[in-house]
Amino acid sequence: LSGKLEPDHALIDSASVRALKGGGHTGPNPTDRGKNGCKRHTIADRVGQPRVIQTGRANERDDRRAFQLLDLFPKLQGPRGRPRTRPDCLQGDAGYGFPDLIREVRRRGIRPQLAPRGPNAIHGSGLGRTRYVVERTLAWFGNFRRIKFCYERIGEHFQAFHDLAATLICSKRLFQAA
Repeated sequence: LSGKLEPDHALIDSASVRALKGGGHTGPNPTDRGKNGCKRHTIADRVGQPRVIQTGRANERDDRRAFQLLDLFPKLQGPRGRPRTRPDCLQGDAGYGFPDLIREVRRRGIRPQLAPRGPNAIHGSGLGRTRYVVERTLAWFGNFRRIKFCYERIGEHFQAFHDLAATLICSKRLFQAA
């Protein structure tokens, strides 16, 4: 991949968050010695605007939540006429490189650029210099103290704070552009 993203690229990634209170929305985090945690999954556009954000258990595989993220992806603004409903391309790391997810992405008319899994996989995600866009978006969510850790006992509350944070991120980027 080159260092520039095409206009209608979407990037998908996830990050784990430690849960201090627990609840039904948490699970043992495989990267944090089995402590309870949550994971935030996001799809961002080419400039890093979060388009879809969802939270789930820390021990949930990334590809399970990816189907829901694709279903929730909003319609894209384009030229006059019928609005496009999906991006041209979806980029993601090896956590999303399962064959069934790659088939589903192709079936929806999206070109998958998901790092494949298995013995023939290349080292790294293969995303080159474009991965920083979605990583930066996930870092922006870490700037909000209320969702840096999961303090909530109810998953819907934690999701609501993420929705609010995504709205604030988008509005800040909008005002910076003006």
